[in-house]
Amino acid sequence: MTIFRGLLLSCGFVFAAGIALAAAPFDGKYVANGKDGKLAYLSAKKGEPFSGRPVTILIFSEKDASKDARADFHAQMGDLGDALVVHLSKGDDEWRVIGTEFAHSALKHSGASGSGIVSAKDVSLANGEISGHLVTEPNADLFDEPLTVDLKFRVRQP
Repeated sequence: MTIFRGLLLSCGFVFAAGIALAAAPFDGKYVANGKDGKLAYLSAKKGEPFSGRPVTILIFSEKDASKDARADFHAQMGDLGDALVVHLSKGDDEWRVIGTEFAHSALKHSGASGSGIVSAKDVSLANGEISGHLVTEPNADLFDEPLTVDLKFRVRQP
């Protein structure tokens, strides 16, 4: 009986770990001035339409912002620790990043906005979720401070 309980308990831990790994909302890196950002959470909310098209705002943050109605603003102000706020809008054929706010402890200009720095690839909607890949080009920078974004994400569509 003791062996059975041990086996059952071990299987439970393996199952729980498998669920945790499968449910991770994002994977990758956010690096500024050579320092890794401490991102732990991802949430999404509807943004104001852009050129008549819907906008989804992705908020990657060090602190949980899932219950914060103004998470994008608080992330930019540094209230959520290291954070990356990405505004996505769907054009005729593809999704585009139409704005980004960068909050990072290693940036002199933390909280600054930028466009054309981060791009979206392979963005899709399925089963009530939006997923894709956010990337910067090699040697990307924000006010001459090196930046790297390479994040694959999956989150419930707002």
